[in-house]
Amino acid sequence: MKKEYFGIHVPFIAHLGVEAREIAEGEVEATLELKDYHLNPMGVSHGGILMTLLDFTMAMSAKSKAKHQGAGLTIDMSIAFMKGGQEKLIARGKVLRSGKSIHFCEATITDITGEMVAKAMGTFKLVDIKK
Repeated sequence: MKKEYFGIHVPFIAHLGVEAREIAEGEVEATLELKDYHLNPMGVSHGGILMTLLDFTMAMSAKSKAKHQGAGLTIDMSIAFMKGGQEKLIARGKVLRSGKSIHFCEATITDITGEMVAKAMGTFKLVDIKK
């Protein structure tokens, strides 16, 4: 059975093991239990995992706000990495402002220690998926 996130199947996100839920209109929380293959050589979360989780959480927040069943395309994303994450990552994304098709979002990641791991801002365009 294909795992769906807010009405769409995202194979890469499902493969990583991300769990997600809407916490309010335009706000999404996603969690990831870190496995060995999510880590960098220093034994903490790889930067690519952090970027992916932030990107996904912001895009899903835009979909939540707009009640959109299609995809969220990243137009722009800026990230600040603060520390390597440990054991479990908790990402929270929210929409800051929405237009007709463009949504401005932000997201943060904390880990099991409760400390902030990374923060991002992004701009997303919602599009229909052609089948």
